[in-house]
Amino acid sequence: MKIVVYYGFTEKELDLMKDRVAKLGHELIHVTTDEEAIAHIDKAEVLMGHFSPVVTNAGKRLKWIQSFSAGMDKLLDKDITERDDLTITNMAGLYAPQGGEHAWALLLALARGVVPALQSQIRGEWKGGAAIEITGGVLGIIGLGGFGIETVKRAAGYDMTVLALDPVRTDSPEGVLEIRKPTKENLHSLLKRSDAVVVTCPRTEETYHMISRDEIACMKDTAYLVCTSRGGIIDENALLQALEKGSIAGAGLDVTEVEPLPANDPLWKAPNLLLTPHRAGASQHRPRKVYEFFNAQLDRYLNGQPVINVVGKRRGF
Repeated sequence: MKIVVYYGFTEKELDLMKDRVAKLGHELIHVTTDEEAIAHIDKAEVLMGHFSPVVTNAGKRLKWIQSFSAGMDKLLDKDITERDDLTITNMAGLYAPQGGEHAWALLLALARGVVPALQSQIRGEWKGGAAIEITGGVLGIIGLGGFGIETVKRAAGYDMTVLALDPVRTDSPEGVLEIRKPTKENLHSLLKRSDAVVVTCPRTEETYHMISRDEIACMKDTAYLVCTSRGGIIDENALLQALEKGSIAGAGLDVTEVEPLPANDPLWKAPNLLLTPHRAGASQHRPRKVYEFFNAQLDRYLNGQPVINVVGKRRGF
């Protein structure tokens, strides 16, 4: 069996994997470009890491792809979704702790006026922005995957009442008072009741621009909106208008519909908006976690056991 790894593991990690699979009669090949991947993928059964349509379309013998990402919105083209013989797994849950931390970093920075204080510090001025207490408030969570659950866990420290929407879960996890399906009616209800809303759901056809003008209009003018999962779930034009009018208190985005955000995009100058460059899943532990997870998955696959984190290709997550 040929296994193609298209990911930046260290030389030591690659050597360990190569030796291990070679003892089982298999071959592991490391590639660093699409061109290198295409040169080997036609005879490969397994692909780990990056996969673009140009690579996967050349891999007619592929049976399993392990993505290095949790989100699948930019990776599932039509050709892949229609291949019933191809299993795709992702890293869902692997980056969840840091995702929860990042959501709270954005929310607390907004509520406690950290950004205005930092801007004042740069100017040498002893002043900051508004300081809002969120303890005891209502937190709305859209999506109870790994990021969502870890965000919920941290809400307990602020005595918040947590409301949630999720298309799959029906039981309320610990710390969640209420969970409902993400219908428009339920979404509007959650937005109306929440003092802060954190978006942690995947981007799919159903969630694209899920939060637009009508939805933002439901929110309190004192509420905050944070997104740490994928750009495009929040309609950025609608958000920009709301921030300019003061319809909501502020927003924090770790993701945008176009990344990197173009230099001329008006979001850069939006009032009460905190932007971070898609870093919610980052941590010092991420490389180790990816290596350990893939090795465990590869063991399952080579031993004929089911792999975990199987993606529903047609539903998008």
